[in-house]
Amino acid sequence: MAVEQSTTTTTDPPTAITQPQSLPLIRNLASCNTAARSKALRELTSWLPTQPQISDDEMKKLWKGLFYCIWHADKAPVQSNLINKLSSMLLTLDVPLSLHYLSVFFTTVRREWSGIDVLRLDKFYLLIRRFVNSSFKLIKKYDWNLDLCRRVVNVFEEKCLLASEKKFLGNGVNYHIASVFLDELNGYLPVSGQEVYQVFEIVFKPLLRVMSVSEDKVLVGKIKSNVFERLLCMGKSLIANKKSGGEGEGEEDSEVVNLGTIALKMGFASKFYDLGSGSECFQGNRKVLFWLNKEFLKLEKELEALGVDVKFPTVEGDDGDEEVPDLVPIVGNETQNSSVLLLEGSKSVAEGSKKSSKKKKKKKGAKEGLDSEKQETGKENDDANMITANGESASNGVASDTNDVSFTELFKSNLQKEFEKVAEEDGLDKDGESSLHEDLSTIIISSSKVSKKRKRVKSVEARGAINADNTEQGVTTMKSGGEKSAKKVRFSKNNLVWKPQSPLPPQSLRIPPSVTPRGSALKKGVPPGPIREMPPAVKKAKKKKAKVRKVMKTTSPAMKRLRKLQTLST
Repeated sequence: MAVEQSTTTTTDPPTAITQPQSLPLIRNLASCNTAARSKALRELTSWLPTQPQISDDEMKKLWKGLFYCIWHADKAPVQSNLINKLSSMLLTLDVPLSLHYLSVFFTTVRREWSGIDVLRLDKFYLLIRRFVNSSFKLIKKYDWNLDLCRRVVNVFEEKCLLASEKKFLGNGVNYHIASVFLDELNGYLPVSGQEVYQVFEIVFKPLLRVMSVSEDKVLVGKIKSNVFERLLCMGKSLIANKKSGGEGEGEEDSEVVNLGTIALKMGFASKFYDLGSGSECFQGNRKVLFWLNKEFLKLEKELEALGVDVKFPTVEGDDGDEEVPDLVPIVGNETQNSSVLLLEGSKSVAEGSKKSSKKKKKKKGAKEGLDSEKQETGKENDDANMITANGESASNGVASDTNDVSFTELFKSNLQKEFEKVAEEDGLDKDGESSLHEDLSTIIISSSKVSKKRKRVKSVEARGAINADNTEQGVTTMKSGGEKSAKKVRFSKNNLVWKPQSPLPPQSLRIPPSVTPRGSALKKGVPPGPIREMPPAVKKAKKKKAKVRKVMKTTSPAMKRLRKLQTLST
C-alpha cells in the first residue's frame, strides 16, 4: 500500500486552524468540568481527521490541552478510554499529519514530565505504551512500508531516545519506551512481505545507536536488559526447541519463534562489534557492547553447529479468509426431540403464568388433599405416556425442510390438549386466574420451585391441610434434595412477641434472674431477693488537715555571742 508523501509549502495552508477556533477548544480540553472536556474531545475527534495539515504552534497548543485533559481524568476506566481514543487517532489521520501528531506528543510529554506527580504517573505510562503500540499498528496498516517505517523510527530517535533539547530531559519517557518496545513490537509479528530483514534493521536502528553514543547509563542498561538480553533468552529457547524437535504452538511458543528468529538471523554479533570498535562510541558503553557481541556470537555458533536452517516466520493469512463451516439441516430424530422440547416449554409457560396469577381462595381440607394426591399418582404416569405419544405424533406431524418447519393440525391439537391439561392440573380457569384447588405437588416438571412464603392459618382444618401438603412436598423432594424437614418455620416479629398467661404467676416467679444479687454483691451485705431501691450513697468528705507552718530552727545572735564568751572563758 502506497504511503502519502508530505509536501512542504512556504505559504500558510488555508486549512490550518485559526486562533479564534483553537483557543476555545484548547480551553475546554483542559477544563475542570467533565462535560466540557467530553464535548471538546468529541469535536476534536470529528474535526482533526478532516485536516490535511496543521501548523507546529497550533499542534503544540492542542497537545497542551490534551495533556491536561488526561491530567484531569479520574478512575481507571475513564483514563483507559480517553487514552485509547487519543492513540487510535494516529490511524485515522493522514500519514504526514499522524507523524506530526506523534512527534508533538513526545515533545509535550517530555516537556511536562518533571511536573507529573507520583499519583498520576501510571496513566501517563499507559499513554506512552499505547502510542508505541499505535505506531507499530500504523506501520502494519501500510504493510510494513520501508519509507513509513523509517519515518516513524526517526520520530522515536529524534524526539525521544536521542533528543537534542537539553532543557527538557524527560528521561523517564525514554526509560519507559525502552521497557515496552519489544513487548509492543511482538504483538504485530510476524512481518508480512519479502523485505523482513530490512524492516527489522530499520526498527532496531535507534536502539543500536543509543547503545553506541548515549551517555545515559540507565537508558543503556534498560535497552540491554529489556531488549537484547530478552532476544538472547528467546534465541536460546528456540535452539533448545529445535534440538528437542518440538514445534511452537500457542502464544508463548509463538513469542519464542518470532523473537528467537530475530536474535538468530539479524547478525547482532557483528553489529555490536562494529559499534564498540567505532570512533563515535562512548567509552563507557564499549564494555556492554563487547559483552553482547560475545553472547550473540556464541548463540550464532551454536545454531551453526546444530545445522538447522532458521527462517523468518511468515503470515499464514488474514482473518477475513477464514473458512465458514457449512450449515447442515436438522432432520429425523432431532425433529422429534425438538417437538418434545416444545411440549415441555409449554408446561414451563403455564407454570410461569400460575406464579404470576393472584391467589383468591383458600386451600382445601386435608381429605381433598389426600384425594388429589391419589389422583396425581395416576396422572403422572398418564402424562409421561402422553408426552412420549405426543412426541411421536408430533414427529409425524412436523414436515422438516431446510429452511422452515410447518405444523400440522394433529400436532396443534395435541399441543392444545397439553395446555388444557396443564391448566386444569395447576388450577387455572379459562381467564388465566387461579381456581379453588391450588396444590404445589401437581406440577410435574422437576425444576419447579416451591413457594417459600406461607400465610398463617388459625383454623384447625386449614392447619391440617397445610401439614398434609408439607408431607406431600417432603415425599416429592426427598428424591432430589435428600431428607428435609417437612415443616419450615419462618421467624418474624409476630412469632417473637411474648403473650402473658392468664392468670399471671406470682411475683416471685416473674422476677428475672438478672435482678437477683449474687456473688460479690452478697458479700457486701446486699440481702437476697429483689433489689430494693435504696437512697444513693453519700460520699463522706475527707477532713482536711490543718497546714502546719514549718519553722526553721535557728540560733539567735545573742545565743551565739553567749556561747562564744563561754568558750573564751574556758
